[in-house]
Amino acid sequence: MPRNFFLHETIDVVGQGQYEYMDLVAREPVHDMPGLFRLQGTFFVIGASGGKWPQVVNIYDGGEEGWDAWTANLDRLNLKRRENFYTGWWDEAAEFRTGGFDRIAAAVPGCPTTAELRASGIEGTVFVHQRLEVQPGQQLGFLDEVRRVRVPQLEARGIHLTNLLEVINNPTEVIVVWATHLENWTQLRKDFDTTRGLDDTGTVDQTLLAWQQIEHSFVTGGTTELMTPRPGNAAGPTPGAEQR
Repeated sequence: MPRNFFLHETIDVVGQGQYEYMDLVAREPVHDMPGLFRLQGTFFVIGASGGKWPQVVNIYDGGEEGWDAWTANLDRLNLKRRENFYTGWWDEAAEFRTGGFDRIAAAVPGCPTTAELRASGIEGTVFVHQRLEVQPGQQLGFLDEVRRVRVPQLEARGIHLTNLLEVINNPTEVIVVWATHLENWTQLRKDFDTTRGLDDTGTVDQTLLAWQQIEHSFVTGGTTELMTPRPGNAAGPTPGAEQR
């Protein structure tokens, strides 16, 4: 089977335009073009959660044909006249954004597909977005440890893996995304600090320290931030459903 690849976009939005921009992304013309990108999720970074704002993160599924689909995407969206396919969408998008940054990422074993996420029944109201830097050449090794150790540890806490990705346009970055609810992530933080003797409102859990040791043997930098999903995202809330 071809390797699944993803386009990870970080978009700087204008003012408080994140909601309008996410709606615009959801109706991007590319979604109606055979064999091209399909939006897995669009999110805005929550203020006071550790990230840059105002900012929107988009994750696109590259398609079932792997790198051949990537070639088709680049050809259609860049090498050929995009006006033929996008009409006025780019001009409208420019009203809500000032620029962005692309990462090309590819799935590793343990990364769910978009179809699997949609069938999972998960409806996270908060997504934990990790862009981490590891020692050069250690991307696959670290992601395998996430799959082997961190996934079952967090699944038991109601924190579900949605993306496990190797960034392929540099040798050091990985992207890991989790779907959950704010109270689950807060409890994890309490338990981690209680285990380290820095808080008394959580529960001691030595497996959290064991994971920290593994993580520190690979990770050299990066950030973890919280994001709010647009309803209709894979593993996000159902459109029209009451938010938790």
